Amino acid sequence: MKVIRGAWTPGTDEGVDVRNAINGDVIGQVSSSGLDFADMLAYGRKYGGTGLRRMTIHDRANMLKELAKHLLYHKEEFYSISAMTGATRADGWVDIEGGIGTVFAYSGIARRELPNETFAVEGNVEHLSARGSLYSVNCFYLTITKALATLDARPSFSPDDN
Repeated sequence: MKVIRGAWTPGTDEGVDVRNAINGDVIGQVSSSGLDFADMLAYGRKYGGTGLRRMTIHDRANMLKELAKHLLYHKEEFYSISAMTGATRADGWVDIEGGIGTVFAYSGIARRELPNETFAVEGNVEHLSARGSLYSVNCFYLTITKALATLDARPSFSPDDN
């Protein structure tokens, strides 16, 4: 099952087996059969995007911190799955605890180095007039609208494209 549109949703078929790389035992199934990706994107734009756009950088950083704490709590499950690929615990440590540590680090960097706003100023003020009456500053706003629009785009490429 997966969370789709805010609710646990069963698959519409049995999916494809995921196997233990060492002994071939089935450890689960995965499937995207029956998923309406356009509907999921529309839901994300309407509900998820709206909530995220209201959040400040620190709000989002705190969400990352909570995610990292959750992943750290479940790390032994990740080690069990990692072992099924033939990895030792030391092999898995780099990916599992190293990856979780990276999420913690991004959260801390954002809270220390970025403002508690829904935007951040990038670079210095640029004076555009001789008397200083006109200037420019570059801001970036935290939004996922463009990213979701990009996921929805279906570009076509031809051999003539450079």
